[in-house]
Amino acid sequence: MASLKTKRSSEFAVLAVILAGVCFGTTGTSQSLWGKGINPLVIGSSRLFVGSIALWLISLKDKTNLKFPKRQLWICALGMAIYQLAFFSAVHLTGVAIATITALGSSPVFTGLISWLVGHEKPSRTWAISTLITTLGIVALNTHAESSTFKVSGVLLALCAAAGFGSFNVAGRQVLQSGYPLSHFISRSFALAALLISPFIFTERLWWLRTIRGAGLILWLGIVATALAYSLYGFGLSHLKASNASTLVLAEPVTATILSVTVLHNHLTLTSWGGVLLVLIGLLYLGIMG
Repeated sequence: MASLKTKRSSEFAVLAVILAGVCFGTTGTSQSLWGKGINPLVIGSSRLFVGSIALWLISLKDKTNLKFPKRQLWICALGMAIYQLAFFSAVHLTGVAIATITALGSSPVFTGLISWLVGHEKPSRTWAISTLITTLGIVALNTHAESSTFKVSGVLLALCAAAGFGSFNVAGRQVLQSGYPLSHFISRSFALAALLISPFIFTERLWWLRTIRGAGLILWLGIVATALAYSLYGFGLSHLKASNASTLVLAEPVTATILSVTVLHNHLTLTSWGGVLLVLIGLLYLGIMG
């Protein structure tokens, strides 16, 4: 009976992480539709601010006397802050395609390696195979990107973003395994991350918040693409290996690609569609075999 319950929890965790990736994947399309003329760093920091408020409201339903380990709190917050700033800067320098390939494709690798180096989890063979398949898929998915936009500085920042997300994964799983409530883990780590990067909100005038599109964009990104998405991701992280969770969340670029075609009417090559298929195969492989 216990093993059946554990299996069902793992299945729900896999589904939760994939759904989180779907929520994350709406970010790019939302920005393209409603975020024109707004500094990406301002959007990223505002997103965390609104998201942290929503997550705090969610956490009010759970009471706890446990303390969030300070070391893990700072690692999670710094990891998330680095991810936000480095990723948006990478997109600005080297373009969406190359930044996304580098950050999302290398995130599972960083997560697995960091987890292995700190001695908590040794990446499984299933993780290695699934990560290889999904990474190849992301590369194929984005082969239509223009090579002229490639910049080493942008790629390095995208790698920093992946390392930040990997650090969040590993430290966060340690906290959740200690029995610390999920809602408090997410809300407190995001509150500190939002505080750390809050100065970027005021790097330009906030005229756009008075518009329906601007306010709608931040509410969507803060509530759906942050609060809901990371709550789902945190649930998955509490039941799965950090390396597996970071690979499953690669459902994000697949969602982003599908939305770019159906909503933004962007054209994809046959190779790119093959990449979408590879990512789906990698996710299914990890979900079934992991």
